[in-house]
Amino acid sequence: MKTVRNGSKIILAIVVVGVLALSWWLVSPLFLNQAVDEELPPSSSTIEQEDETPASETDKSEPATPADFSGTFVDGEKNYQTSGKIKTVTADDALYLRFEDFQTTNGPDLFVYLVEPGKKTADGIRIGALKGNQGDQNYVLPKEVDLTKHSRVVIWCRTFDADFGTGDLKAASK
Repeated sequence: MKTVRNGSKIILAIVVVGVLALSWWLVSPLFLNQAVDEELPPSSSTIEQEDETPASETDKSEPATPADFSGTFVDGEKNYQTSGKIKTVTADDALYLRFEDFQTTNGPDLFVYLVEPGKKTADGIRIGALKGNQGDQNYVLPKEVDLTKHSRVVIWCRTFDADFGTGDLKAASK
């Protein structure tokens, strides 16, 4: 009988440790902030002019995408609060999505997505894991992304399947 009781105590201890670890993983982001302070990408500038490539050299099968986009984050679902500015930046032939003065409710498993307005976040393009819930940060965009189509930036929590914040990108008028 002692062997059964000792085995039960070991199993109970393992379950308690597992529940405590899971609870900490889910709840601790509510109390801890992850600040990021990335500089603009090297050799970067906000895109303010049209691509200087002659039209004859561009691939005419794909529509030209204006690259100067900006927007502002707004709060997401429930009580998740998000604020800050979004803009596109070029550096070394790459297009970046830049968050400035960014702040969002922290949570586990946060990701940055580009989504077509009216579509579910899971159907969008995953840009990467959120680097921090506060501060300036940069994300490289895939070359094939069309920001006129995928114009909504979403901070999405995979664990809770919730949008923590969204921002609509709009082309800057010339």
